[in-house]
This record gives sequence, C-alpha cells and structure tokens, in this order.
Amino acid sequence: MSQIAYSSVPPWARPGGPDAPTAPATTGSSYVLVGVGDVADNLGRWEAELPPRATTRIHGDADSVAGLLRTALAEAVVGVRVWIVADAGAALALRAVALGAGLEDDEIEVVPAPPADRNPVEIFCAHCRSITRITAAVDDIVPCAGCRRDLLVYHHVSRRTGHFLGFMVDAETAGADSAMSHSN
Repeated sequence: MSQIAYSSVPPWARPGGPDAPTAPATTGSSYVLVGVGDVADNLGRWEAELPPRATTRIHGDADSVAGLLRTALAEAVVGVRVWIVADAGAALALRAVALGAGLEDDEIEVVPAPPADRNPVEIFCAHCRSITRITAAVDDIVPCAGCRRDLLVYHHVSRRTGHFLGFMVDAETAGADSAMSHSN
C-alpha cells in the first residue's frame, strides 16, 4: 500500500494529479510566469488574465529557466507570485529554486504538463549520491546512473532540490548490499 497521501510529493506531481489546469489565483503584487517546453499558450493565457501589474515571463529549457528564475527572485519584492508550467521533473526543480529564494508554498502555483506521473524526473540515489534523470513514477524501479543499483522511486521529494529519493529496491534483504559492493 502506497503512502503517497502522507508524502512530501506535491499533490500536482502525484499519480492521478489534477485533471485540468486552471488559472492560478491573482493574489500577488507582481508575477513571475515560468515555462519549460511547449507551454507558450499557457503562459500567454495567464499573462492576458493578469491584472495590470508587474509581470516577468521566463520560457526556455529547464537549466536556463532555473538560472533566470533565481535572478528574477533575487530582485523581487514582497508579494511576488511564481506560476510554473512544465513537466513534473522540471516543475519540481523550479519549485525548489523558488522555495530556496524564500517563497512559501502558497506563493507558488504549478501546472504540470500531463501526465504528471509519467514525465522525466530526477532521482537521488541514497547509496552513491548520483542523480538519475529518467521517466518514472513513484514506486517504479529504475537503474541508478551512478552505481547501477535497482532503485525504488520513493514517495519523497526534496524541497531543496526537487529530486525524488531512490534506494536499492531489495536493500532490506540480507546480503543484497554486500553482493552489490563486490561487483563495484
């Protein structure tokens, strides 16, 4: 039985997450609209629906967008709201940037590109500390890019990095880890 309801995975990144994206509430004094991939329509619709307030629009690939978001938030003032539309993995990473800049969860709106539970995500290996970027969902088993262990994608996401936690699927089996360490 999955413990996803009690996890750190945001509701929008969980299996069976929101069906249809809605426009976020216009509660801020300024906005940073962030998009990764083919989401220009969403960003344009949001921009058109906003009241005439300061708006920054950032769109591009995940790595460049993260740097631009970091810069925009370093210059932001109280009342800024961040709206993100991206695949689940990129959205989790961008959410981590916003949280790292001091925003609270209620100041960040995320609309994941569907389906939220079958997009590329980043898995942090608890054994070798490598990051594996792969299309996976919670409870999937994926190979670690670093140590090659079979990792269980756990229902925990780091607020600091946006990475899912992965650990060896049969770690509790006696001798499993020692057999793996001999093959490395």
